[in-house]
Amino acid sequence: MKQISKLIGLGFFLASLACSLNAESHISEAELHHSELSTHKGFYIEPKLSYTLGETLSHGTSTIEGDSGYGLGVDIGYSFTEYFAIEVDGTFSSSDVKETDSFGNTEEDTASFYTYGVNTVFTYPMHNHFILLGKLGYGVEHEDLGSIGIVGSEHGATWAAGIEYSFNPHVEVSFEYEGADIKSARGDSLQLGLIYKF
Repeated sequence: MKQISKLIGLGFFLASLACSLNAESHISEAELHHSELSTHKGFYIEPKLSYTLGETLSHGTSTIEGDSGYGLGVDIGYSFTEYFAIEVDGTFSSSDVKETDSFGNTEEDTASFYTYGVNTVFTYPMHNHFILLGKLGYGVEHEDLGSIGIVGSEHGATWAAGIEYSFNPHVEVSFEYEGADIKSARGDSLQLGLIYKF
């Protein structure tokens, strides 16, 4: 719960920073929305590093507790306008998990998580370098909990919120908080990406 509170606080801080920079900018609204940095149309690719937060859930009479972990992923998308894009994504992550049965016996191992999805992407330029980001989509996750013996797939709605920073018309960095309506020991994640626009 403390982690989520910190993340919400970070989100408000980033949004406040973006609004502050927008208010201090001396460029006109027309220049803002038609600058080369924010009007890219076409394909892009975004390799990502992810930090998964872990989750605790019930499995029959046992409890599965997922630890935080790390992963790699990539988004491939197409921007139709400065406000809208569609993308497909895939990630691999790994973290330690612990199963505790109803008698208090525990077993631990390293789990692997593979996720795939399709997203609609909404962006809004707040400054000539900063862009607010939101995503809604649908994803599938395949999990293998190693010696614990749980292997399976789940699917459900996904969402993300974050901010991008444009260095030039072709290169941006992004920071996202991603969540999903999928019951998994992986949990939500923080993602840092490098976007290259073709």
